[in-house]
Amino acid sequence: MKLGKIGHIGIVVRDLEKAKEEYSRVFGIDKWYELTYDSPLDMTYRGEKRDCNVTLYFGGKGHTAIELIYTEGDDNIYTAFLARRGEGIHHIQYNVKDLDAAIAHFAESGWKVLQSATFGSAGARIRYAYVGKSEDDTVVELIETTLKGGIKKGDMPFETQLAALTGNYRKLK
Repeated sequence: MKLGKIGHIGIVVRDLEKAKEEYSRVFGIDKWYELTYDSPLDMTYRGEKRDCNVTLYFGGKGHTAIELIYTEGDDNIYTAFLARRGEGIHHIQYNVKDLDAAIAHFAESGWKVLQSATFGSAGARIRYAYVGKSEDDTVVELIETTLKGGIKKGDMPFETQLAALTGNYRKLK
């Protein structure tokens, strides 16, 4: 399986506003967007359903975006990361047209699904999975976006898909 360009770099934070200010200052990011959901996350972590809220801010310049991740509620891959390492880079993300096929590809090399979820955003159905050999190793996020009418998009960044095609982002700055 050939993966495309990295869509974003995910960074887990304890304070979104503080992190947004720091990354704006350090990297010169002047536009940020918050993903808005129109259905709750249907999340599974370590094989169990989880009830949690995840707030995502996206910013950046060029093709690869920065994703700031804040979570509340049940334990999940982000709370475990914060407990082990504190704030920092959690994953790199790729868009795929067939999430199940991508998971199978990584499984051939001993990578397993660590967390997965499905949610809706402006009529689009988003499925993602974090894969890795363990949560302590490199984690890759695979995202499959299906638009209204069943059209699967895997060829442009997740942020661009949602902003341009669904408009379901809230501009922050």
